[in-house]
Amino acid sequence: MGKPYDMGMNKKEQEPKWVEKLRSSMKAKDLNPRSLSLKAGLNPTAVRDMLEGRVKFPRYDTVESLAGALDLTPAQLMSNGPAPTSQKTNSAALPLDNEDLNLLTEIITRLQETAEEYRHALDPKDFAAMVTTIYRQMKPNETQPKKSARASLTPKIKSLMDYERLRKQVGQK
Repeated sequence: MGKPYDMGMNKKEQEPKWVEKLRSSMKAKDLNPRSLSLKAGLNPTAVRDMLEGRVKFPRYDTVESLAGALDLTPAQLMSNGPAPTSQKTNSAALPLDNEDLNLLTEIITRLQETAEEYRHALDPKDFAAMVTTIYRQMKPNETQPKKSARASLTPKIKSLMDYERLRKQVGQK
């Protein structure tokens, strides 16, 4: 059986680039749909559903889980750019303290600035999800001091905004 996106579709409706990247990333890691789903902490059939065209554009938390399981960033997995390369982040759990509150404040401020720079209005739910996602990625651990975690804040926010822009573009088609 061929690729499900090929069945009954005209030439304009081809498999999305993110599905192609998902396939190639799975092949590079020698993962099948079920094993990737489980490694990412998803429903055992989640990846299969994506590959078969049942999911047009997954939620960010799903993409984040898949990208993490494939050692990628969500933007690398979902973009139309060149093939992704490994770039996994570590997110160890720490209790919330004053430094963490300062980090959250900085994330919120920079996300607002970046959204304005991109001229992209975010609804409150998307904004909260983005702040939470970035905070989880930025939380320092024993091997990464808090100040060095902040150094990579802007690229992470831009990556997330790029993802959000892509998601909106695909939703409009």
